[in-house]
Amino acid sequence: MATEKVLTKGDADAIAVVALELPSDNASGSNVEKAGPESRRPMATKRALIAWLVLCFSTGPTAGMAFRYVPAVLQSAANVLGHIPGTNKPCAKRGVIRCVVPFGTGEVDYNSYILYLQSISRASEGVVCIFISGVADFTHNRKNLLILGIVLFGTFALPFASMTSKTYRNLVSGSILWVFMTTVQGIYGTLSSSYIPLFMREAGWIQARTRIGQDGRLVVTEEERATKELFNRGTMVSVLGLLSGNVGSILGQGIGLIIAHTAGSGIMDGYKSFLLAITIAGCLTISFGGMGYVLLPSVKGSKPPTKNYGKLAVTRWIELLKSIPKYPEAFKLCVGWVLWNTGYSNFNSVIGLLFREVSGLGTGDRLYTVYTFMAVTTASIGSLTWMFVFPRTNIKIKTWAYCFLAINIFCIFWGCLGIGKNVKIGYKYVPEFWIEQTLFCMTSSALRSANRVMYASMLPRGREAHFFGLELTLDLATGWVNPLVQSVIQDKTHNLRYPMLPNFFLLVAALGFYIWCDLEKGVKDSLKEFDDAAPAVDDGT
Repeated sequence: MATEKVLTKGDADAIAVVALELPSDNASGSNVEKAGPESRRPMATKRALIAWLVLCFSTGPTAGMAFRYVPAVLQSAANVLGHIPGTNKPCAKRGVIRCVVPFGTGEVDYNSYILYLQSISRASEGVVCIFISGVADFTHNRKNLLILGIVLFGTFALPFASMTSKTYRNLVSGSILWVFMTTVQGIYGTLSSSYIPLFMREAGWIQARTRIGQDGRLVVTEEERATKELFNRGTMVSVLGLLSGNVGSILGQGIGLIIAHTAGSGIMDGYKSFLLAITIAGCLTISFGGMGYVLLPSVKGSKPPTKNYGKLAVTRWIELLKSIPKYPEAFKLCVGWVLWNTGYSNFNSVIGLLFREVSGLGTGDRLYTVYTFMAVTTASIGSLTWMFVFPRTNIKIKTWAYCFLAINIFCIFWGCLGIGKNVKIGYKYVPEFWIEQTLFCMTSSALRSANRVMYASMLPRGREAHFFGLELTLDLATGWVNPLVQSVIQDKTHNLRYPMLPNFFLLVAALGFYIWCDLEKGVKDSLKEFDDAAPAVDDGT
């Protein structure tokens, strides 16, 4: 049954901004009429959506390499260059591996070396993200910065093919490149996500929720139906974006799989195969990034109040923090999302390293290429399946999120069980990893899509990149702590199941914030103006 609610002045003004962008029967001879529909609403066209999906696809090959193959390369090199603690004996290649490598002024566990690098890169990514998200909503910076981030991301992957020798010099060089790759992920991660609410709003969902009542006042009508349509549109865009990135990653992983199974070096050691696949992925990212730049229309924002972009970024962050009382539900979900993403990403890092230890470093490299390929494939199936199932059921989006998060928690808890030496389960055998991969990757990908949709639905107009930057920056500002804690734990225990404990507690805490967040209230709050003094965003050209 339809429900009606009289809008406040802030709501009416917010809707009026959108209404001005619509075609008007009374606007004959005006500039609005002369401009085509595409110029008035550039993100409402199929070309814009296709361009955005091409850009999402372009990052997939290198993202898959940065997430799976580069750590494997560093792990293999560190294992060869390291030694058993207290001796000069070479490190084992399979099973329980106690191995240390030089790091700084001392030595650390060879897996801790990778986790320390992850902590450094996430911290630097957060610093970059604070600046990018603070200025991206102005003028044409959103598109240009997005392409810049994608091109740099692919460029840093190019030199890996030349690092065929397992020397300490190449280990350090690869580590530096990996830190740079991870850092620039904050640029395109923030900006690509900020396009989701633009697509949702250009589809006209705000207009569908309003009409003029008999007394001449603006009212909201069929609110529940309109909210469902909003989530359906956001679900489609969010899932298609993730799916495009996953397809790109599948392409990169498929190339790596083919190289490892055809190259002679892949029989006993896939190190060189990994390096070649990383470089090819970088070339693909640069090529498709350039194609997306040509297709994607520019989206104009407000003119910056100052040319000092550093000051602008800081000022906007202060304004954003002050807006917490106005958009409390968005901030609640943001914290829950940050906690989940920190636990999820760090668990994925640990489980990948553990799989190689259980299957064997070098001898299990071919199997590892299959494992990484299937991880992306199952993730794609998970998000795609949810995209089709969600609009056809009456299950609320938060209920889906609860289910996905519960399965994630179970998978991490299973690994924690393996801490005990006498316990026979807990990712101690290869078949356990395949089951974990199916459950964890499918639900994680679907949950990421749901998070982006729910969060985008609660953002005020004109602050999309800024609020998505908040999520990523909070994640990165705190995300470096967990890898640091994991590094210390791993260095003391030499058991990759111990670092799973902090991730388990993070996901349990995230569940609490998901329960606390009132999504329906957050959608209504998004109609409030962020700042009455701020100029409206112009999406025209």
